[in-house]
Amino acid sequence: MKKSSVFLFILGFIAAYLFTCYCVMPIKLGADPVTYFKESIRYAAVFKTVASCIVGTVFAVLPNMMKRVLRSKR
Repeated sequence: MKKSSVFLFILGFIAAYLFTCYCVMPIKLGADPVTYFKESIRYAAVFKTVASCIVGTVFAVLPNMMKRVLRSKR
């Protein structure tokens, strides 16, 4: 696996995980920011991990797919 694919996977995973933490599944918790951050990571962690892995895989595979599509059109 190329370094760029690994980087894109990690970038996509982190972005999707944080998106699901704060935008899709926000929790109502009146606490300090550190406690809120820890609890938002734990809340529905399995679902968020699976969804983030899927997004990360798409991010990692997409550049290679685009290269193949562009090569086949030539």
